[in-house]
Amino acid sequence: MVRGNLIKERCTNDMDKFGSNAKGVRRYNERLVLSTIRRMGETSKAELSRLTGLSPQATVRIVDSLVAEGSLVQSGKRLGGMGQPSILHRINGGNGYTIGAEIGRDRLSCVMLDFDGDIIARESWRIDFPDPRSSVQTIRAFSGRHASRLPLPQRKNFLGFGIAMPWFIGEWREEAGIEAEQADAWINDDIECFFCDQLESQVHFENDGNAGALAELMCGAGRSLNNFLYIHIGNFVGGGLILGGEILRGRNGNAGALASMSVPGRHGFDELLHTASLYPKGSATVTQSAKQEEWDELCASSLAFTIINVNSLLDLDAVILGGVLPTDHLARLRHRISETIATKAPRDFFQPALLQGENGADAPARGAGLMPLFSTYSPNLAALFKSTATAASVASDQRAGAADDGSRS
Repeated sequence: MVRGNLIKERCTNDMDKFGSNAKGVRRYNERLVLSTIRRMGETSKAELSRLTGLSPQATVRIVDSLVAEGSLVQSGKRLGGMGQPSILHRINGGNGYTIGAEIGRDRLSCVMLDFDGDIIARESWRIDFPDPRSSVQTIRAFSGRHASRLPLPQRKNFLGFGIAMPWFIGEWREEAGIEAEQADAWINDDIECFFCDQLESQVHFENDGNAGALAELMCGAGRSLNNFLYIHIGNFVGGGLILGGEILRGRNGNAGALASMSVPGRHGFDELLHTASLYPKGSATVTQSAKQEEWDELCASSLAFTIINVNSLLDLDAVILGGVLPTDHLARLRHRISETIATKAPRDFFQPALLQGENGADAPARGAGLMPLFSTYSPNLAALFKSTATAASVASDQRAGAADDGSRS
């Protein structure tokens, strides 16, 4: 069973644990600059210095270095005030590419992203239920078809695959309409190794709800937010939690697992899975007026209850609602949820902004494709502190060894 944030790679970790503290700080600052530009779209060195807290001199050195290596390009000039116009920089999308895949219970979707997170190619297939072997074959075929069309410099810089899927893809067999043998194919500790061996590259695995949240964080409605809940309405409802600009995974990699949350149902309490998912009727049937009204009412009530409870605990900036529903249907549902919260929330409740996602059904697959970029180019304070602690530990051991040698001499 795939579970937790797993990365299988054939190369060494980019943060050398025995490297110097200065090297770790430099890499962190480079990632900080890149992630800031990615979320801003484009910006100047002066604005970067203000946003990141880096000194103007350090910002200039880092930007010039990233331009020289091809990670950034000049995108224009900004006029304003006195003096020379500011030169703007953006991510060089053509510097490479990634492949993202969403393996769902009823569909398999693949996207190819450039280094700016933009979708170069996409394909999606309706399926009864996936199996590992056919899934990896489909992903390989998609990659081969579209990579051959890229310019040679971009084709040579492939950062890896991202796979988004439910951690418990074989559970809820009755709701998914599958047999035990189909579910058992995914209950295997070697699934990650199988994908890595078959795809012959670095592979990042992520929960589909977390992947959707990452897509909105980096390329959607959450670009300017640091703390939000993402809700994905699909065959099975799911979600992800962003805190401090990072995916919150939790001890078991299952934070933000909304489907199993208890909510008021028709006959007492039920699971959100049963009240806010499309599987009972199918997305096509939900568009029929009578059934749509019944489903919308139950879904809005359940999600409003969920949002009130989650936000009472976390006090979020926003909640982002996305998924496979048509844009106008999702907008109506969002309005209905907001009205329900306004009437049912306690008096001391601070209602978060309720936003509509910008990635639609592509969110999990796009988030999967962003995983290699996020892992490689986003700042990671935990890694920096770990590197600092490791370097200090190594230095301490060396001093202790030298002292021992001195005492023996």
